[in-house]
Amino acid sequence: MIILFTSVVLLLLLILIKQSFEKLHSIIVIIIFFFIMQFIFRTQVYPLWQQLATLFHSVPYSKGLLYTALLFLSKDLFCALLKQLEYEAYESLVTLSVRLTVIVYWVNEFAPPFQTFVQLLERLS
Repeated sequence: MIILFTSVVLLLLLILIKQSFEKLHSIIVIIIFFFIMQFIFRTQVYPLWQQLATLFHSVPYSKGLLYTALLFLSKDLFCALLKQLEYEAYESLVTLSVRLTVIVYWVNEFAPPFQTFVQLLERLS
């Protein structure tokens, strides 16, 4: 409820700033965006992530799946901001960067089981 109230107040503030200081509006939007995102991540997303990690600690690769979901959530937020500010090229770079990060993470996670699988196949042939 605090986040909803804060968002409404900030929306009104941003409308006022947009009407008064057009040139500073985009900079202030970015600053407020990161403050709100940090607040939401710290108060809601991170505790939820900890609770889910504790709940699914025995499930294989559960932390990796949560990590991947958190990365994609962050990517969507950043891309929405970049799209609003009309920086499509940077939006593509953020998307590419997150995808490569996820691929590298999962390749490192699956490398030992895959090597074991390859060794078993070599023994069979």
